[in-house]
Amino acid sequence: MSSEENGVRLRGKHPTEDLIYERLVDAIIDKHLRAGEHLNEVKLAEAYDVPRSRVRRVLERLRDEDVVVFQLNRGAFVSRPTIEDAHHVYEARRELECVVVRLACQRATAVDIERLRQHLQREREMFEKQDPSVNRVAAYFHHLIAEIARNPVFGRMLGVLIRRGVLIQSVYEQKTGILCLTHEHERLTDLIEANRPDDAAHEMAHHFEHIIASLNLSEARRQEVDIYEFLRG
Repeated sequence: MSSEENGVRLRGKHPTEDLIYERLVDAIIDKHLRAGEHLNEVKLAEAYDVPRSRVRRVLERLRDEDVVVFQLNRGAFVSRPTIEDAHHVYEARRELECVVVRLACQRATAVDIERLRQHLQREREMFEKQDPSVNRVAAYFHHLIAEIARNPVFGRMLGVLIRRGVLIQSVYEQKTGILCLTHEHERLTDLIEANRPDDAAHEMAHHFEHIIASLNLSEARRQEVDIYEFLRG
C-alpha cells in the first residue's frame, strides 16, 4: 500500500491515527483489502511514514470493532465473518437503523434534506458509472441518516455495524457487488422529508430485505472463499 491512495495524498508527513484508520476502512470498503488479508505492521508503518506503535493502535481499534483479528505469531488480518456472524450483524443493523430513521424523520431540517439530496445525486452518478467506490458512497447515506437523528451513541454503534457489513459483503456478495439500491435511498429521503416515521421504518426494513437477498449466505459460498484464500495464500 502506498502513501497515496485513489489519487488523494495524505495530509502532512505524519498522518494522525484517525486518518490511517479511515484509509484502512476505505480500503476494505473499496475491496482493496479483502477478508482474510494480512495487515503487515512494518509495511503499513513505512507506507504512512509513522512508527509501528501508531499502526498497532489503529489495528487494535479495528480489532475492537471486529474488523481485524490478531493471530498468535502471525500478526493482524482482516476479519472473515461466518454465516452466523452475517445473520447476527444484519439483524442488529436492521433493528437499529429502523430506530435511527424514525428519529431522523422527527429531527431533520431543511438543511439536512438538502445534504441527503446532494449525496443522492453523487450516488446516482457513481452507480451509473459503476465506480469502484460506489459501495462506500452508498454506505455513507446510512451514516448521514444517523447524523440527522442526532444521537451520537446510535451513530457510533451504526458505524461499527456498517463496517462489519462491508466485510460480510466482500465475502458473500453476488456478482453485481453493489448492494445498496439508490432508488430505495431516494424513497427513504422522501419519507424523512415528509416526517413519516412509521413508513420510513417500514421502508428501511424492506431495504434490508433486499440487501440480505443480494448476499449468498450459503455454506457452499463460504467453502468457495476458503478455497480461494487457500490458493491465494
